Amino acid sequence: MTGWTNNDRPPVPQGVSGAAREGRGVMPRTGGERSGAPSLLAGIFFCALGGAVASSTLSFVGPAFVGYGYLSVAPTGGLRSRVSCLAATLVPAAALALAGGVSTVVSAVAACLVAVAVCELVAARRLTPGALCATVAVAALALIGADELVALASGTTLSAGIESLLDAYRQQLVDLTGAADQVGAVFAVLGLLWPVAYVMAATASCVSSLVGALVASRAANGTVTRPPRLADFDLPLWVVAVFVASVAGIALALSVDGAVSQVALALSANVAMSVRIALAVQGLAVVAWVARDKGLGPVGTVLVCAAALYLEVQFVVLTIAGLVDVWANFRHLTRGASPSDAGQSMQD
Repeated sequence: MTGWTNNDRPPVPQGVSGAAREGRGVMPRTGGERSGAPSLLAGIFFCALGGAVASSTLSFVGPAFVGYGYLSVAPTGGLRSRVSCLAATLVPAAALALAGGVSTVVSAVAACLVAVAVCELVAARRLTPGALCATVAVAALALIGADELVALASGTTLSAGIESLLDAYRQQLVDLTGAADQVGAVFAVLGLLWPVAYVMAATASCVSSLVGALVASRAANGTVTRPPRLADFDLPLWVVAVFVASVAGIALALSVDGAVSQVALALSANVAMSVRIALAVQGLAVVAWVARDKGLGPVGTVLVCAAALYLEVQFVVLTIAGLVDVWANFRHLTRGASPSDAGQSMQD
């Protein structure tokens, strides 16, 4: 038995390289066999977890889990995987939100459906900025409509309920601070722009869904379609046209009196503030592009974007940059091309 080595294996035949000697299996292993994507059961689990979280106080986190689980398995698994993931998402969301009432159920289901819609758009390579704006608008209108139906069932309206709630808070602040004029001016603006809160909630669901989709695409090592890059975010002209029309509506409503002008003012102001969010995202995309062009790493890019968001709150910097970029095209984007042609299938 002198021909055997100390580890009880036969000697390596002459002519076989050392790399082959290290193999332990019958068939050689290749580096690209494991994609990193979860199984169908794992995808269903994350979808169910996202639906459950969407019905809680951390509802904005739920779409991230749904986006990760759904995009990982549903687009590549066919109709069966889609139906399974959709059911696993909606059933826990609706069941756990029942204790909070119809409005809570609609909010949780809407957040989950936003995540599913975003994932389908990513898988179909149709996640354009215009499609994202349309998704946010539909989700916000669904949330407002659901709350309006709940208010009508209670014998009131949504605007009347919000107005009474704001009056109660305003009176408390006046009693606490004594600054009636300043508090009254702030709450007058809040009473006019309260629908923007629904738009922000829908936007948060979209962003959370994109985070989950990004994690899923990076974990899958190329087998899952990646969302477009933030630096390539470029609004279509129809969004800018809506913004210009809303500003013109504000100017017209302020120049005339009457009930119709008040309705026009409220509608135009809310549309303008909603589109401002999209313009701020475009400005943030310009900042991300500059940070990437200057060679900043992920941490540096995040810090620069955080500083830009702070300046946006204080001085509306990102909104102005996004509006100017529509015409100036700071990033030299090829406008009018599909996302795949514009190179938007890769992620920062």
